[in-house]
Amino acid sequence: MMKQAFGIIILLFLTTFLSQCKKEADDWIFCECAIDSWIGDYTGSGNYYQGEELDYQQCDVQLTVEQIAPDNLKIRVVAPDYYSETFYGIKSDSTYYLTISGTSKSLNMNLKIRGNELKLNGTAKNFHWVYDPDSTYLVPDKTLAFDVTKTQP
Repeated sequence: MMKQAFGIIILLFLTTFLSQCKKEADDWIFCECAIDSWIGDYTGSGNYYQGEELDYQQCDVQLTVEQIAPDNLKIRVVAPDYYSETFYGIKSDSTYYLTISGTSKSLNMNLKIRGNELKLNGTAKNFHWVYDPDSTYLVPDKTLAFDVTKTQP
């Protein structure tokens, strides 16, 4: 009985001790925001991948979101010397994510908020399709994974 009680006390102590360990605060939460929150200029960093290579180049990233019609967005993603692409898509709801898929490129991004700060993180890709007699598959050409924060006017 004494060993069980001692074991329970040790377990409680370890649980309490480990729960007090500090983690890096990531208090960004997904933003269920209207389309106007997405609009603006963003800057940050990214990782650029060429083809199917696993090695990447760290780079600066600029991203601009413009509203060109009530539910239509134009998104320009630029990593100087590595990646530059413009995407057009529809944002007709206030979900925290946006996905734009095309036949040779795609963009997936999430909008997060912390206080009055906004940031986008996501992936922009360029790719091509290979058609073999037995299968069809997608081959990545360029991939940019980014994390950018909205710059205040």
